[in-house]
Amino acid sequence: MREPVQIFLSIRDSIKEVHALRTTHYLYQLFILLVALFPLAIPVPAAAQIALPQAGADGFAQPIDVVVVLDDSGSMATCWPWPRDGQPFTPPCQWPSVNPPSDPDALRYSAARLLVNLADDEDRIAVVRFDAVAGGVGALAALQEVGSPDGRSQLAASLQAPDDYLRRGYTRIDLGLEQAITQLTENRRTGRNQYVLLLTDGEPTQPDGTGSQRQRILEQIQVLRDAGIYTFPVVLCNASAGCSGEFVQEAFAEYGVREAGSAQDLLRVFSEIFAEMKPDRSVLTTRSSGSGGALSLSTRTVQGVRKISLVTPRAGLTSFQLNNEPFLAQSTLDDPNIEVSVVDASLVENGALPDGRWSAEVSDRSGFAVVQAESYPQLVNPPPSLADSSASVRYYPAGKAPLLIGQGVGPGANEPLLYNGTTPMQALGDIRYLIPNAPPREITLQLGTEDEPLQLVRSFRLAPRAGLPKAESFSPTPTNPGVREDGRALLQVGFSAAAGVQDVSAIAYVTDQSPDVEIDAAGNGPLVYRTQMRCADQLCSDEGFEPGDGRTYKVLYIVQAAADEIRFSDWAEAELSLKPAVYMSGLPATLDLAQMPEDGWPIELSAGATEEIGKLTANLELRRVNDDGSESEPLTSVALNFAEDVPETGSLQTLLKVEGLETLRPGQYVGQVTLTANTPAGRPADVAVRPSPQLPVTLKVSRPTARLESRTADFGVVLFDTSPNFRLDQDVLIPLAYEGKPFKLTVNQAAGDCTGVTVTASEVRQQDGRNVLPLRLSSQNIVLPRTCTGNLTIAGPNGDYDVFPSEVNWQVRVDEVEWSIANSELSLGDLRLPGERVQTTLLVRFNGKAPFVIEAGDLAATATLPDGQVQQLTPTELEFPPVEVTGEP
Repeated sequence: MREPVQIFLSIRDSIKEVHALRTTHYLYQLFILLVALFPLAIPVPAAAQIALPQAGADGFAQPIDVVVVLDDSGSMATCWPWPRDGQPFTPPCQWPSVNPPSDPDALRYSAARLLVNLADDEDRIAVVRFDAVAGGVGALAALQEVGSPDGRSQLAASLQAPDDYLRRGYTRIDLGLEQAITQLTENRRTGRNQYVLLLTDGEPTQPDGTGSQRQRILEQIQVLRDAGIYTFPVVLCNASAGCSGEFVQEAFAEYGVREAGSAQDLLRVFSEIFAEMKPDRSVLTTRSSGSGGALSLSTRTVQGVRKISLVTPRAGLTSFQLNNEPFLAQSTLDDPNIEVSVVDASLVENGALPDGRWSAEVSDRSGFAVVQAESYPQLVNPPPSLADSSASVRYYPAGKAPLLIGQGVGPGANEPLLYNGTTPMQALGDIRYLIPNAPPREITLQLGTEDEPLQLVRSFRLAPRAGLPKAESFSPTPTNPGVREDGRALLQVGFSAAAGVQDVSAIAYVTDQSPDVEIDAAGNGPLVYRTQMRCADQLCSDEGFEPGDGRTYKVLYIVQAAADEIRFSDWAEAELSLKPAVYMSGLPATLDLAQMPEDGWPIELSAGATEEIGKLTANLELRRVNDDGSESEPLTSVALNFAEDVPETGSLQTLLKVEGLETLRPGQYVGQVTLTANTPAGRPADVAVRPSPQLPVTLKVSRPTARLESRTADFGVVLFDTSPNFRLDQDVLIPLAYEGKPFKLTVNQAAGDCTGVTVTASEVRQQDGRNVLPLRLSSQNIVLPRTCTGNLTIAGPNGDYDVFPSEVNWQVRVDEVEWSIANSELSLGDLRLPGERVQTTLLVRFNGKAPFVIEAGDLAATATLPDGQVQQLTPTELEFPPVEVTGEP
């Protein structure tokens, strides 16, 4: 919450020229509220931020503090100049006091009482008067809340003009301002704007010997400015002397000095000033056509009218009607000069005033109406130059029209917002803005399109100021769109280093201006991005916007800053255009062909463009890295055949596959895939390819390797066979493992020590889940018993293949056939009779193969006769026929 606003009213002797300073004050008040009420989506580290308005904001006016400073010098109530000899006198005026009093009926006090009547319950008001001295008036001598209607009636009644002017001959404006400053600075509360309303009818005067007060007043104006207290100076003109106050006009020039042509006009002027302090108030003076026409206004529900206060001379309200039917208004102010008749929504049964046409017949044309409504317009940019005072002038650099941001508040927030009553402000996201054709000095904003009361209109004062730096767009630029590698754009705005600004804040609005979008009357496409920028020193940046390829954007920067303690605003524009683009998603940043899926890389093809693109083609250039680091010419044995129609909408699923990789020799390969877009006519298209038009390609083709599990091929042991058909024919399987793709092995016999013995190989095959190399050993002739050995060399198809070991030893052993007689002596038993035969079995050991024949080669036998003699048997007595063995023993 911000501190409440305080208002000082002071009335002085003479003022010459007044500038309308009306509407600006409330704007800043609301502007500050917006900062508190509507936090921004993007945090900004800098203390200063631009308030982003929010559509449909609740309509309310925050409490204020006002000190009314009234001039009670003698010229207000007596004829002047006073005679040197004699007492001052009241009209009729004559020489030497020929000028009539400026306010003989004390209407300035009626105006102060009217402010109390119009104030909200939480508003605080104090009244100070000055002449030769200064002091508080009545119950409002000190700043206090006006409170409920009953309480404020008592406060208003205590405000009485002095009845003795003999002591009141001087105009000590400085003393009145001193009291106002003390009241406000010592009683400041957060959430309140503070004001001084100063009324005088002349120049500052003082007794001899007290010194000129003019320098003191200038210093007090600076104190008020530094404290954020806004001053509304009013000069009351004299019927004969006119509007004096040259010093006031000069000293308070930045505030715009108002002139009241007569004391009666003070009622309206004070009310208009109060309407600048409270943005939900409007002052109506327009009458129906014809002399003495009625005050009239038409209301709508969306305006949210809460109260209508009719201010007339006493008994001046002769008729009050709604839709031509009488409507009862309540008198709320006891005043000798004026009458205030009020209709209040809080006193109506349903809490709302009816819609329709209100009409008030008044006795003279001095009457007016003050309307309080929940809906009203406000100016958000440029900001008020004086903190907490939306009535203050709003500065922008000279030589350039300002960018105005308006907002509707309350139930009518979405009503049209008119610039100077005729030109609609254009919507841009959550704001409505306009860049005037010429630099303005005073503008009005109207909420709604009514061409007769009730018109919700507020005025604001602007001023071009020489020497204020102009905002510059640093990114994007015509030559650099500022798009980063992640696709986000750098938005950057600010001031040059020599600008000397502080408290920089900025908002960026990005609209799509591409050919396929609808452009509004202000030349804007749809809003696609809005951000409160991060500001440091004199530069504001943002990297949150991701532009689309093939699209054109307008970036509007709204910048606020302070220079020489003056808050001001400027704006800058930039264009951001990106070429159309084709997107290929699904590919790695570097294409490692060794990792390519069997069917190729699955990719998604889409486009960012407003027009048809055509085809996207891909070409591969692959080179082998030589041993010395140089690269070969592009290879022709591999190819990438890719040409796809780019979809206008949606995406296309396809494959990117490189053919012919199996033909590549082992080694390191490098290259690139180049993507090219063509128009439907086949010509090159000026489009970007995402993520890149060139993709690096790598491939390492490792040397295929076969690793044998044994360095020896052992064909085992073969038993010699005496058969004339005996030959060697042995097989062995050598397990092996491949690294890389399997390849054919070539086996050659390098050496062997047995004539006619050869080793040959068959194709590698799978057995029991393993790769095996079949080897066969064979002989052309009989191989006698011995051990045969030799060497085999094993190699791949060419020198690009490795086999470990590349040389294998082989061996086979042919063993001798063994045989022997198991029982070297045989007993034939006893022979008793002549011709008797006896037979026995001879046991023979043999490791050869059946069948075989056993023949006796040398046979000897002896016999022992009965007499003990040993007799050698003859071959005729022995028989050993050949025996053929055909089976197992």
